[in-house]
Amino acid sequence: MRQKPPFFVALSLSAGLILAALSLYGFFLLRSRPGLPDGIQAQDLVRVDDIEIQKPKDIEFVLAQKKIDDSATFVLRRNGSVESVRAQFIGFYSKVPFPLIYLFIGLSCYLIGFTVFILRWEDPKARLLYWLALIFAYPLIVSGGTYILGHGWFSYIPVVFFYLFYPLAPALLFHFSLSFSSRRWRRGPHLIYLLSLVFGVFFVAAVLTATLKSSLSIFRIYIAVFQVFRSYMIIVLLLAIFHFILAYRRAALEENRAQIKWVFLGLLFGLSPFIFIYQIPAVLRLKPLLNEEASSVFFIFIPLAFALSILRFRLLDVEVVINRSLVYSLLTIFTVSLYLFSVRVLQDLFSRVFVVRETFISLGSALLAALAFHPARRKTQEFVDKSFFRQSYDYRRTILQFSEMSQKAVSGQALIAEFSGCIETVIPMERLAVVVDEVGPEGHRPLYSRGLRDGEDPSGFLGWPSGHIWARRGATRTEEGVDFSRDDLLSRSSADIVFPLPFQSPALKGFLALGKKRSGQKYSRDDIDLLSTLAGELALSLEMLRLQEEVIYERASKEKLDELNRLKTEFISTVSHELRTPMSSIQGLTELLQEGKVKDRAKREELLDVLASESGRLSRLIHNILDFGKIEQQTRVYHFERTEAGPLVEEAVMVLRHRLEEAGFKLRLKIPPNAVFLTVDRDAVKQVLINLIDNAMKYSPEDKAIEIQVLSRSGEVEIQVSDRGIGIHPEQKDRIFDKFYRAPEATLVNPKGVGLGLKIVKHIMDAHRGDVRVESRPDRGSTFRLIFPEDQRT
Repeated sequence: MRQKPPFFVALSLSAGLILAALSLYGFFLLRSRPGLPDGIQAQDLVRVDDIEIQKPKDIEFVLAQKKIDDSATFVLRRNGSVESVRAQFIGFYSKVPFPLIYLFIGLSCYLIGFTVFILRWEDPKARLLYWLALIFAYPLIVSGGTYILGHGWFSYIPVVFFYLFYPLAPALLFHFSLSFSSRRWRRGPHLIYLLSLVFGVFFVAAVLTATLKSSLSIFRIYIAVFQVFRSYMIIVLLLAIFHFILAYRRAALEENRAQIKWVFLGLLFGLSPFIFIYQIPAVLRLKPLLNEEASSVFFIFIPLAFALSILRFRLLDVEVVINRSLVYSLLTIFTVSLYLFSVRVLQDLFSRVFVVRETFISLGSALLAALAFHPARRKTQEFVDKSFFRQSYDYRRTILQFSEMSQKAVSGQALIAEFSGCIETVIPMERLAVVVDEVGPEGHRPLYSRGLRDGEDPSGFLGWPSGHIWARRGATRTEEGVDFSRDDLLSRSSADIVFPLPFQSPALKGFLALGKKRSGQKYSRDDIDLLSTLAGELALSLEMLRLQEEVIYERASKEKLDELNRLKTEFISTVSHELRTPMSSIQGLTELLQEGKVKDRAKREELLDVLASESGRLSRLIHNILDFGKIEQQTRVYHFERTEAGPLVEEAVMVLRHRLEEAGFKLRLKIPPNAVFLTVDRDAVKQVLINLIDNAMKYSPEDKAIEIQVLSRSGEVEIQVSDRGIGIHPEQKDRIFDKFYRAPEATLVNPKGVGLGLKIVKHIMDAHRGDVRVESRPDRGSTFRLIFPEDQRT
């Protein structure tokens, strides 16, 4: 839990707000900064009123004493002659757009400083950045303290802070660069601060004295000391850049290197023109290629680089959520500022070489800006998306996409496949493995797995404590929340980082193992956050799927149990009926024969045949029921022996011959002349044939013809039982071998039967390593083909 901000935080924020308000007040006063009248060039001036112009900087003193619309006598030297002109001072910023650019840069710095301080006030580095942003932005917005004097006593306050902060800004930047270095470089830049304070106090005293006493000599002393300060400032700024280079080279983590890199690049592009194009030529008494205002415009890169380092690489561990349109707007302002800057630069450059009217320059710049606007806008948006929002946008979209997919997944393995695809889309990597085990009293049981290599044992990862992210040292840009103590095991498994799957149920254990990124980059904080979130989503979705499967399984089990109970009830009812019918016939015929009421010998022989037939029917029914029980308990035993197929088929037909003749069936039996041998259980195969012939009789109510054929070919023996009965519908072929199943059409034609015959046929054929196949069409009959391996021994 974050502690309550102490008193100094409120005091610091209040001071910062006061300084921001003072700088805006100074910016407001800049509207009254006077400039030379049109047609008068600074290099032509000899005297203004009674002030002799000996050095170019003397003009600044003159302008600081005047106001807009004041009149003065200007003595000029042109083409070797001296002339005097009476004219009025005009507004300096009536044509120059730089104050608005400086205001934008300064407000950007204020925004960064206040944001960092509010979010990370407990971090000394964040506090240092806060004051650096304030003290850098203040003089930039005020843009020249001497020009805002003369507006009452209150106007002196922003001037004092301007000249104090101007030399303090390089010292603070130097101090901030030291905060990224090792401890031996952090001994405190006390001398730098002391020198900066001395320069600041002197500047305040000199400028105020020169202004109040209208003393050009004191102002010239100020200018001379300022020249010395330029050298000091250049050295301090170069030292700061040097320390950032050292810090970048010595940073251990890629994330820290990225933070420093963007800060360094911002300082390099922001300060280089100011140092090398303006300040160093000024120290060497050379004419700068750009004036101070133009070279300072490049300061815009400094807040942009800091913003990028904070938003993308979490500089100082600051996390800020911003609106994309806001960034577009800010960069649009930046683009407009560059346009205005280009107008000024083109004006300065062309005016030195060609005689070109300012109108043409403005029109040319506007034309260039218009031509570049559309591609620049597109490139700006691409830059924003890639630099600020790409990962967060792609990652957020990936999480939403996976959440939608997880709701549609029908199995855990399919869900893991979708999960892998989502990750590999945004973070291409050399390897991705997901393993989920079920933990029970007997130990771990593999549940799901994907991406495991042959022979790889995942138990080393499954035994780790949950809640830890494990990584190889050097595989991540950040160390926060990452454990590097299992580097040896990760190296052996070619995994760079491993995430545990945070299951709520203790019965599940799992992990996500990832190899190197194909880009060669290390895993960033954004990558780790995304993968942790997706790992949590996967764990939650797998648990929900498992719960759904359990509910579905319980429902299916209940439905199956209900169906089984119904089938058992129906089975018992059918068996009772099936048993009662032959038993009633046997009992009635037996009583009839015992009483001696049938005197005719032929009639008595016929009744004895019926009695034998009904006894056989009863025996087959009981035999099927007993065999089914053995099949269910997997206790049925087969006794195999070498048997000739033809006689075996004839024995099965003989059992049913009386019923066939009595029912009026025409039986056609085709047996090859040569002996064909099988290695089978004779009784079991006879049972198969009897069941098939019995079915053919039951389901052939009209065309009563049955054909049995024995074929031998290619090491196989095939026995076919064909009829011309009601046939079987195609959708029922896969179900006829299920226990208790009877097709609706079969039940209508012949209600007798319990649905066990074909089940027993299938089991016996499987036990003989054979096969049973069905060819049938509704109302055209059926052919059952029994295929056995032939015994070809001689």
